Amino acid sequence: MKENQKKTKGITLIALVITIIVLLILAGVSIAMLTGQNGILTQAQKSREQTDIGREKEQIALAYNGVKTKKEGGDVTSGELDAELKANGADATASGTNPITVTFNDSKRSYTIDANGNITEIGEQEPGEEVAEPQPTPEPEPGGSLATTDNGVIEIKWLKDDTYNVSETANAPVIKSDLPANTTMKLVKYDGSNWVEGTDYEYKAGSGTADNTSSKWANAEVTIDNVKSYFVWIPRYAYRIIYFDTPENKEAYLTSGNTEGIIGYSDSRGIVDANGRKVDGVESTTSLNVGDYFRVHPAFMNDSANNYENGGWSTDLSGIWVGKYESSLVKKADSSNINTSSSTVGNIIVDSSNNTDRAIAVQPGMSSWRYCTIGNMYTNAKAYSTDLNSHMLKNSEWGAVAYLTESEYGRNGTEVTINNSSDYITGSARTSSGTTNDYKSADGVLASSTGNVYGIYDLSGGAYEYVAAFYNGSSSLSNGSSFANQNGPSTEYATVYTGTSVNSAYKPGDATYETSGWHSDFELFLVSKFPFFYRGGNFGDHIPNIGVFYYYSTKGEYYGGTSFRMCLAVK
Repeated sequence: MKENQKKTKGITLIALVITIIVLLILAGVSIAMLTGQNGILTQAQKSREQTDIGREKEQIALAYNGVKTKKEGGDVTSGELDAELKANGADATASGTNPITVTFNDSKRSYTIDANGNITEIGEQEPGEEVAEPQPTPEPEPGGSLATTDNGVIEIKWLKDDTYNVSETANAPVIKSDLPANTTMKLVKYDGSNWVEGTDYEYKAGSGTADNTSSKWANAEVTIDNVKSYFVWIPRYAYRIIYFDTPENKEAYLTSGNTEGIIGYSDSRGIVDANGRKVDGVESTTSLNVGDYFRVHPAFMNDSANNYENGGWSTDLSGIWVGKYESSLVKKADSSNINTSSSTVGNIIVDSSNNTDRAIAVQPGMSSWRYCTIGNMYTNAKAYSTDLNSHMLKNSEWGAVAYLTESEYGRNGTEVTINNSSDYITGSARTSSGTTNDYKSADGVLASSTGNVYGIYDLSGGAYEYVAAFYNGSSSLSNGSSFANQNGPSTEYATVYTGTSVNSAYKPGDATYETSGWHSDFELFLVSKFPFFYRGGNFGDHIPNIGVFYYYSTKGEYYGGTSFRMCLAVK
């Protein structure tokens, strides 16, 4: 009897353990069914999101159709769409032009709507598209060398939005609409005689031509207190440089793709020879490879983890707006040009509390703002518009302009014509007879980065241009004290160089070592006594030693032949 009781008790314990295990399994399955990737709660959440997205798209479509019904013709503007959305009770903001961007304040979701009314959620992936992660480039083997770097070709790959994904087309320009009452920003196009509101841009490759003049870079007009300024959009891209042994082999590559005579590259590996070996004497640089060793240009990159060493930002950018001309000083009342012919006139600060009757302008046909120290120029550029993140052009950003100009999306290897105005008149050009001409003329447009009115001017000649960069081992930084400190680090707005040798201190993308001697442009790197850069050359310098690859060292003092250029990093 006792033996049977023991057997019964043992069976009961086993059954209990099995029951507990089964219950745990069932509980796990139930939890997974509720919260897993395909669980009930997860699917319900996704369903709610899709419902909300559908509702938001419906609100955009309703507002868009409402505006179209009220208009007699023409494209819907962001201002009209914004007003209609708010009239319909939608908590959303519309900005930009073709496509217009609509952002809902509650969900933080954004959408674009094009001129045909097609609505796309920003961040929506195309079928089969994968979000690329930045890939580090393996360190190349040491021991390479290059006999010369004079004969190079710059190749460009567009990058989508602020990602590392290669795109077939350049990013659309970013237009900021939520600006103070005294500030506006709009896309403009050239109607044959004037700049008017509208869109007419195309970043078109030269298809092997020696001088691509068909590419139209996007232009914007910014108006602050009735003073107009013009900027040109430089979209986010990756680049590589291929070096050839002779000009003839370079030209053969441009016209027919012939690869004979390649001696090396500048790309995500750094400076390497034709076999991919690191060139001796050149400091190695870390980079990101987006395919075929194309390097993301630092001017668009989140460089915060690298302490802004290469001239980047605290976030990735889809592009930058660069001043179309050198900066000028004007009277705020009527935008009339002030000729800064002395330091008494030019070496001033213009902001909300100083010289409030004056303003910066970026326009053609004006004398450049000169006789100002590099530090005051830096301060004036920063004060222009905090809403548009204005600043003095950095060396990395000069490089971004120079590389795009040299590529098939710009002049495709043809040198930009100089501005030879002895009066430093912006947008001027040297004609075939040697005289100075207007930026819109047949000769004048050849002084732009595109060979037509849609490009950037004054890159060659005109005034020297200070850029926000310095050698931080110098004790002669007082003229740039607003941003330059001995042993100081780089920031988002000013880049530090820690050496005085162009090869060991080189930074990718800045148009110094990588493009040394191109088009016979003169070069003189930073030294302790002359710790600041200026770029582009001066109208009075010896031709052909000036151009987009020209760089020189200076004390940063106020000079009669030195100006600056503004840039907008609209985040």
